[in-house]
Amino acid sequence: MMPFATRRTLILTGLLLLLSVFVSAETLSLDQCIELALKNHPNVISARGNVKTANAGLWNAFGNFLPYISASGSVSQTNYPFETQSVVNYELVAAGKIQKSYSFNAFAQINIFNGGRNFFDYFAAKANKAKSKYIKEQSEQDIILMVKTSYFAYLASKKLYEVRQEAVKRGREQYKLAESKYEIGSASKSDVLKAKVQYGEDRLNLIDAENGIRNALANLAYQIGIDVNSNIEFSSDYHSREYDGTERNALNMGLTNYPGLLASEQSLKAAKNGVRSAWGRYLPTITLRVQRYYSDEYWHEIKTFPWYDRRTSISTTLNFPIFENFSRKSVMSGAKASLNNARAEYYYARNKVALDIKKAFLDMARAKEKLSVAGENEEAASEDMMLVREKYNLGAATMLDVLLAQEKLNTAQYDKIQSEFDYNMAVATLENAMGVR
Repeated sequence: MMPFATRRTLILTGLLLLLSVFVSAETLSLDQCIELALKNHPNVISARGNVKTANAGLWNAFGNFLPYISASGSVSQTNYPFETQSVVNYELVAAGKIQKSYSFNAFAQINIFNGGRNFFDYFAAKANKAKSKYIKEQSEQDIILMVKTSYFAYLASKKLYEVRQEAVKRGREQYKLAESKYEIGSASKSDVLKAKVQYGEDRLNLIDAENGIRNALANLAYQIGIDVNSNIEFSSDYHSREYDGTERNALNMGLTNYPGLLASEQSLKAAKNGVRSAWGRYLPTITLRVQRYYSDEYWHEIKTFPWYDRRTSISTTLNFPIFENFSRKSVMSGAKASLNNARAEYYYARNKVALDIKKAFLDMARAKEKLSVAGENEEAASEDMMLVREKYNLGAATMLDVLLAQEKLNTAQYDKIQSEFDYNMAVATLENAMGVR
């Protein structure tokens, strides 16, 4: 039999492992963050609701091709107070009469021709539905870029924290070394004080870096729609994406894929059909109406829809508007103004895509070169730091030289972190301008 102590140890170990599963923080990757943001962000939810509204508008426009069908029923009662007279107990008595009437009416009406407005209104509604779909995609693109920005800021804050930790470690070692040299008389009190001040500044910078991580965590959690105080961690396993195509390739991709531009194109289509529909108001309208009517004094007769109580009518109406108090002119002016606005919007949207791609492409090229230079500067500053510290140990350099080399290394490390952030943002911005997720 297993000893009691061994069993107790195994039970406690199992409980600790189980507890660690429950208390461990969930780790989210960038793709998971984007997925949550697209699910939770109110801008995306609102844009999806607008797509449903536009779809309802399309159904409404399609309904104009179908007949309007209506049915109604009525019952009426008429009192005739002195319809008949009779003598009862030698007195003249007037008797009234009550007459009831039941009727049922059903009709169908359809526009055979109304200047083509039904067709143009349908095409405009179809374009508006496509426009709302592209606006939804544009909203999603904006959210994705926003999440990437917060995520890259979080990665930068973590790397900065690691750099600050190394700086604190170097500062503490330098401070102890200065004290040791001072005790044996090979360093001045000034060296000790300078090293102590630098060590204090390094610790303050570490606190700022720690606060930076917490702020970045809270901001990213807010962007993806989860509680900023939740026990959530974000993965640091991210490899920078690259774009190897030319600026012309990027431009062609953007002109065919960018949702904002495609939305402007659909808006232009809707405006053109709006003008065509407005022209249809100057043409005649032809309406066909079919009606069937039942009427009888007795309900048991009317409810069977007898053939002898029915009346059927078929009518066709031609309506040619001559003067409508300038309403057609007003509608036409508004439609033409909307078309001019849509054309201008489409032109500038197309040009804006080209501008954004050119700027993002140039920023990406510069950021890539800056990242390469920053890596070289960090390597050189790290080597200089080692040499200066060795010289200081040998008495060939001053504490001021050490502090300057340390500051140079800190700056080089920070510049590299900033360069990585700038490069990731430049690629993300270029992809966004191209309409690539």
